[in-house]
Amino acid sequence: MRWHGQLRRLLLSREGGGTVLMATSTAVALGVVPSILEQWTKRQWVFVVVFAGALVLVLAGWVLQRPRGLGVVVSLYPVDRTQASRVVALKNASRTAHSATLVIDRAVLWPGERSGQGRSDVADFVARLIDAQVEELRAAGRAEPEVALYVLAHLQDGFLLGRRLADDAQLSLAVMHLSQQARRSVVPGVDLGSSLRAALTDRQRAQMTGLVEAPTRGHPQLVEIPAAAGQQRHRIALIVRLASAGSMIDDARHVAVTGQDSYGPGHHTGYRLPPVGPGGTDGPCGAYLVIDTGNAYLPDDSGVYAAVTTYVWECWQAARQEWAQRLGGATAVEGLLFFHGPLPIAVALGWLTARDRLTLVHHDLRLARGAAPPSAAGS
Repeated sequence: MRWHGQLRRLLLSREGGGTVLMATSTAVALGVVPSILEQWTKRQWVFVVVFAGALVLVLAGWVLQRPRGLGVVVSLYPVDRTQASRVVALKNASRTAHSATLVIDRAVLWPGERSGQGRSDVADFVARLIDAQVEELRAAGRAEPEVALYVLAHLQDGFLLGRRLADDAQLSLAVMHLSQQARRSVVPGVDLGSSLRAALTDRQRAQMTGLVEAPTRGHPQLVEIPAAAGQQRHRIALIVRLASAGSMIDDARHVAVTGQDSYGPGHHTGYRLPPVGPGGTDGPCGAYLVIDTGNAYLPDDSGVYAAVTTYVWECWQAARQEWAQRLGGATAVEGLLFFHGPLPIAVALGWLTARDRLTLVHHDLRLARGAAPPSAAGS
């Protein structure tokens, strides 16, 4: 591109236009135009108005050219499951809102993927790319850039990514949400920060009372599962439904109570229980608790998302402590998270529980629909 084309692109950009506006307005405020005005009028209010207007334009120019942080578009669906239109929507939203955009698309990085990368390996790779980009921007601008994540992934991958990002804490890290209620517009989801660990306010608890079905003294009741062969008594199941999914509660409860991922031949729940250990077998959990919004979607409100995230985290902490007291001894309590809800909340829960023994149980719709299990490990 020739120099005049580059200059035109600079002047038409937000940053270039803001710089020109600041320079021009500064000249006005410092005297170029006032000197000209003196030849037309001696009224002081005219000079005051011009000076004030120039200062406003200087501020407007600063707003236009100031750094607007980093947008990170992360698409972790395998090649055969990638939804291109959603990826494009996230890219456009990030490029509109931020000075820089980093795109991490699994379908582009591993186009010939067959067996798939391990989920934890992919999460670690994504976190390393984000950290490298942040370091580059920090070195260029000598300041900590604000980071916003635009994630498109399975819930388990989002959970693992949030858990990995907890190791590289940024000053500002927000997870955006691709809304299904507002024609796929991108809206704020959850800000990952210490405020998520703060106790819920009275207003937030009132929100939870209106959203969650039958809370008991602020938290759902921990239900003990009767003793059975092969029971993994140290495990508790945390069943969370925050979006429309009619059979989700019954299916997750069945897996927790029986340790079986299907009701019988041809009727798979879609859940895949993680193995107990090398050579271990699955079995019933020791107890479970249910957090349910009544098969309804949450409103697209970042405040509600944050309150729900904190509420689920509080419930997990309370249930783990209660179950540890019941078991006694030094047995470490583990949790299985059966989750259906907004992806930003899954990411935030992974971030909050990065040091906890909590595993999100993957749900495969193809298994639930009776299709053959996929061979790809990362699907």
